[in-house]
Amino acid sequence: MLTRATVTAAAAALLVTGAGVGAAQAHTASEAIQAGCGSGYSVVRDGTRNLVTTRGEIWGQVYLTYNSSTGYSCVVTRKTAFHGTSTKTLARLSVQGSTVREDWAYYSHWAAVKSYARGRCVAYWGDVRNPTGTDNAGGGRWTWGNCG
Repeated sequence: MLTRATVTAAAAALLVTGAGVGAAQAHTASEAIQAGCGSGYSVVRDGTRNLVTTRGEIWGQVYLTYNSSTGYSCVVTRKTAFHGTSTKTLARLSVQGSTVREDWAYYSHWAAVKSYARGRCVAYWGDVRNPTGTDNAGGGRWTWGNCG
């Protein structure tokens, strides 16, 4: 008969040896957008960009979304590298004629920021740092677009 202690010991042994354990599975884009922005947001045209290191490695994506009911835009930076590990993660949104809004803190999964943008052009950017803070991957569009 297996006891809780036996099962716990076996699970711990698997974790120590790495047997049967893969990397943490990243959240889907829709899960990150729902959690970061709320309901009613859709990715806009030209609203998905990879977060790329100088070596060409992809560490995640940044999404520009819009809620037509509220007029708010939302940017979500979703980590696929270092997912589950707290690293510096940036979501930045600029609305033409307004101030830049950003969320630049330590997150394990994603960062998100939103701002009212109905009838205005927007620019967006995302960034993820490695755990030591010595390397990063970034992406987005830092020119005006998605006007209206």
